[in-house]
Amino acid sequence: MSDAIRPTPKNLFSFSRLKTLHQCPFRYRLRYLKGMKEAFRSIESYLGTTVHEVLEWIYKSRAESSTPETQEILEFFETRWREDWPEDLAVVRIVEGPDHYFRLGRQMLENFAAGSLKKDRSETIALEARYSIHLSERVSYTGFADRVGRTAQGRLFIVDYKTSKREGDPSEFSEGLQAPLYAACAMKQNGDERALAGYHYLRMGSSRWIDMDEEKARRILDRFLNLAETALDTREFPARPGILCAWCGFNHICTFAQIRDEFSGGREVARKAMELG
Repeated sequence: MSDAIRPTPKNLFSFSRLKTLHQCPFRYRLRYLKGMKEAFRSIESYLGTTVHEVLEWIYKSRAESSTPETQEILEFFETRWREDWPEDLAVVRIVEGPDHYFRLGRQMLENFAAGSLKKDRSETIALEARYSIHLSERVSYTGFADRVGRTAQGRLFIVDYKTSKREGDPSEFSEGLQAPLYAACAMKQNGDERALAGYHYLRMGSSRWIDMDEEKARRILDRFLNLAETALDTREFPARPGILCAWCGFNHICTFAQIRDEFSGGREVARKAMELG
């Protein structure tokens, strides 16, 4: 397995890129500047990707014909879960096997089908909508919004589906920036003066919405630009050890990584990969 991929273009920034710098500059340098491939993929990431694929299929099916029944949804999830299993997948929390995450995915989708989906009367405009905006001579933004739509009253909305253990806080880096960025882009593209930027937390079956107008959209894009330009000017990339080290695919080569024994699943996958060459 090669340890290098194509480095991200210097001036192209996504939310994920800035979030990585925010969490650990050393990981940012290896992934985005040097183009190194992480040694493993966490099962939490795989669960999120698979659930998102199922949600995309649900809304595509609804737009083309009819909404799938709950049993169809669960069967589609199981098929995707079994067929796309990555070779480099790691269960970081060693006490929780793959079946734990499979059951968790089923439960989230079953609850979604019985709750939010059943009540949803909104129109879907786009799924996995890609947005690209040139913010300055030095910075361009790119990102993918899970779902863009309009409420029954015609209000533009952008929703990001979360499989995290808890609801986010709008004051946090992630929650305060990600969905509002998508909304700012969607407003520009669709010519709307207002929009709702939201998160739907699949484990809890709850949603959080941010009311966006043109002034908020301008501020959020300016904030992203400032963060990206700061990243461009950064010259030192120290490791920032902490709980997230266990989920970093470079933890086997980082001398500062802090990994508790119960969270060592990723490190072991990385070491085995190194042994196999």
